[in-house]
Amino acid sequence: MSTTGESEHTSTASGSADITASFLSSIANQPVNIKLHNDFVYTGVLSSIDGYMNVVLQNASEIVNGKTMKTYDEVFLRGNNVIYIGMAA
Repeated sequence: MSTTGESEHTSTASGSADITASFLSSIANQPVNIKLHNDFVYTGVLSSIDGYMNVVLQNASEIVNGKTMKTYDEVFLRGNNVIYIGMAA
C-alpha cells in the first residue's frame, strides 16, 4: 500500500472521530433517544457521556414495545449495551 493511501485512511478515521465527538458535544443537555441491544429505548436529557459510550440520562423513561414501563430521575446506561443515540423528536 502506498504512503498516500495510508495517510488518506488515517485522515478519514480521524475525521469520523471528530464528527462523532462534535455530535456528542452538541447533544449534551438535550433530549435524546437511546436504543439498547435488548430493544429497550430510553428517552431523557443527556447529562453525561464518556469515551466508552456510558451514558447518564436525567428525567428518563424506559420504553419497551412502545409502552413506557418505568421513569427515572436519573439512569446510567452502560456503553456496551448502546446501539444508537439520537436526538429526540
